[in-house]
Amino acid sequence: MTRILIRSATIVSVDPVIGNLPDGDILIERDRIAAIAPGISAGDAEVIDGSGMIAIPGMVNAHNHLWQTAIRGVGSNFAGSDYYNYIHAGAAPRYTAEDTYYSELAGGIAQIDSGTTTVFDWCHNNQTPEHTDAAVSGLAESGVRALFGHGTVKPKPAPGQPHFSTIPHPRSEIERLRKGAFASDDGLLRLAMCILGPDYSTIDVCRQDFALAREMGIISSSHVWGRENRLVEGGYVTLAREGLLPQGHNVVHANYIGDAEIRVLVEGGCTLTATPPAEIRGHARPPLVGRVAAQGGRPSVANDSEAGVTGSMFESLRLALQVQRLFDNLEVQRMLDEGTSEAAEAFKRENLKTIGTGGGLMQLNHITTADALRWGTINNAHVLGMEDMIGSLTPGKKADIVLLRRGDWNMAPALNPENAVVMFAHPGNVDTVLIDGKLRKRGGRLLGVPDLDRLRTELDTRGRRLMAEAGYPGIAW
Repeated sequence: MTRILIRSATIVSVDPVIGNLPDGDILIERDRIAAIAPGISAGDAEVIDGSGMIAIPGMVNAHNHLWQTAIRGVGSNFAGSDYYNYIHAGAAPRYTAEDTYYSELAGGIAQIDSGTTTVFDWCHNNQTPEHTDAAVSGLAESGVRALFGHGTVKPKPAPGQPHFSTIPHPRSEIERLRKGAFASDDGLLRLAMCILGPDYSTIDVCRQDFALAREMGIISSSHVWGRENRLVEGGYVTLAREGLLPQGHNVVHANYIGDAEIRVLVEGGCTLTATPPAEIRGHARPPLVGRVAAQGGRPSVANDSEAGVTGSMFESLRLALQVQRLFDNLEVQRMLDEGTSEAAEAFKRENLKTIGTGGGLMQLNHITTADALRWGTINNAHVLGMEDMIGSLTPGKKADIVLLRRGDWNMAPALNPENAVVMFAHPGNVDTVLIDGKLRKRGGRLLGVPDLDRLRTELDTRGRRLMAEAGYPGIAW
């Protein structure tokens, strides 16, 4: 039996019973965490020295388009409709199945390297079954745990052809995947449906897509903004009224939906994921974390698209936390400026744990780094339907564990480990990664991966070709 003992680490478990241990051991047997305590005796177990390390649950990324890895970084200055013109209308139709394979492989490896052990891969460029199979192959070879979300492309219809908003998710593909590569939910990869939802499809299509996901026993997820041009008037309020809202459905973005619709989703057992690194670029709206929490839900955070922003969950949590604090500060200041001091005081009483003032500036820190760490671990595991197996360091759960070097110069002395993880850590601090009890990174070096130099060359060559064919003008060398 494979046994590994992580000895003398600072443990941030994200488990309310275990809590944080300043000096503790983690015993792993096969693919599971067997015990967490100071001074575990493990006999012939392989020992990993955790002294000088912070042990955390592997990060969970609840929304990432890994198929875009080959064009990483092209869209950081996109404005208006650039994303759709250059990515979905430009590069996406030009992807070969092999382009998809290399993007998924590299994207999965990059997640592991950055301390993310599980990702919801929202793959919505499946032009053919060959593209889908290539994506699944690349994801599997990377070694990351993943919920593979099968999505569909959204081309402009040819003359005489129906608009994509009227076409249900392809049953034949979901049945093929559910009977084939995803016949079991016991492996590292599980299946989900990335559907059009109420913003991008008719209510008849929503009805068919939700029914198919329910029949197949898988999670569905939709991109939603909540603007006035959404195709199902009333959005999820309308769907819930008609009894169509499925428990476990995941809503992404949703910056413009109202609190009443958030409440309907939360009460219906659905989840909402914010992607502030991508959203803040073009939307002057707060991330959903505060609004979801206010309605009794569990905030979830991800990065979205590496075409424009980093896939690091450390950065996603940091930005989500800081942006939420900014909007909270602005809200109280607005009340004070308008002379509604009674409303401001009520807001503080209902929402704040601490408040400090200085130089006329108000600082609201009711959301803590511990809260943010939960967003990116146990809450995101809940979104993926995996809370019973990942998201915290808990005996009996899968051994998905990350060790961070607390003595690195950007971290030391890391006096508060939760602050250090959320506000200071970056992928370069990730020393060790275990997924399903297997070492995927150790001593800062990736293990069991293909030729990385060749993979970099493939990404560079394919990315340049795709963006050149898309007419993108931004490659400077």
